[in-house]
Amino acid sequence: MKKLYHLVLFTTALRVFGDAIESVAIPWTLLRGTGSLLSVAGYSLVSMLPWMLFPPLLGKVLDRVERKVKLAFLSMILQAILVVFLIFSFSNVWLAYILISLISALDTLHRYFGFTLIATITSEESELQRLNATLQGISRGFSLLAFPFAGYLAYLFGARLLFMDALFLIFGAFSLMPYLNVKVLKKEESESPAKLELTLKTVALFIGIILTFNFAISSFKIFLFSTLRNLELGEALYGTLQSIRDIGGLIALLGIVSLLKKLELKKAAFIGMLLQSLALILFGFSKVWALFFGVFVLGLGGQMLNVSMDSIFQKHFPLEKLGTYRGLFDALATIIIPLSHLTFAFLLESGFNIRMLSIMVSLLGILSSFGFWTFLKKPYKV
Repeated sequence: MKKLYHLVLFTTALRVFGDAIESVAIPWTLLRGTGSLLSVAGYSLVSMLPWMLFPPLLGKVLDRVERKVKLAFLSMILQAILVVFLIFSFSNVWLAYILISLISALDTLHRYFGFTLIATITSEESELQRLNATLQGISRGFSLLAFPFAGYLAYLFGARLLFMDALFLIFGAFSLMPYLNVKVLKKEESESPAKLELTLKTVALFIGIILTFNFAISSFKIFLFSTLRNLELGEALYGTLQSIRDIGGLIALLGIVSLLKKLELKKAAFIGMLLQSLALILFGFSKVWALFFGVFVLGLGGQMLNVSMDSIFQKHFPLEKLGTYRGLFDALATIIIPLSHLTFAFLLESGFNIRMLSIMVSLLGILSSFGFWTFLKKPYKV
């Protein structure tokens, strides 16, 4: 099983390059073609839609299916085919949106394959954290190279760069072929896993806090496009900014183990939320230097929050339902992102001041961060 885990690290690295190509080439092709920020918001909506609908279902399926590798293989092959069709479909925006949504839906399957595979390797907390940290480290590390690479090549080749994305997908799928019939089963546990006992009111409050926070933080991408769209090398600069964000995430990742020894998980999560909220103010200056500093702090806080939330799930949720619960959480946390993009794209296109909007969403993020802290301070049974 460890060999399969190492192969997942390899395919994850390939997907990081592919995701970078998609994240730069697709929205910039739409923006150059339509001239409207709403096209970028529409891309956000259709690419996020599968993450709103499918994670709970896919998590449950992967918890039950034994031959998980075969599902990952098929998803990558189908993605490659759809990416090729997308290259020739940008003249019809609605057809492009449909293809983007299907590609994103298949991507959720590959990502949850890696998440559930780690859960089947071990149930020991420190080992789970090590495996997840390694996977996230690979992802962040390769992102540093991938986004500037994708940004510059997107400037040169535009949508044609997606051919490289399709090749990465095919190469990753073929690397899984020796393991297609391997059964990925859960390890037996000697003790019953910890369970959370939460009331419906508590769950609704937690969901409300997370949705409010995600609505505020997600606005940063529209602020980025608003500042960069009039620059000649906007695509290349956008890719570089993504890498700066990854540098912040890597710094957080490298220090997260020692940090968590001194801080409780809830404190680390709170600090991560607060850092991201404060970073939003910088995006309102519409200056390149402010964008660089803003995305760095955003990456630092985001990685602290992500690792802390993973640890909370691994510590408190039963292994046999981990994929289902995490899928449900991801769907709820993701659902607000395109709504945020559409809202702030509309407000900026309508003439609202970007600095005032950035201050407002920063305050909203800070309020939700303290709401999260207050929620976790209340006693609950584990």
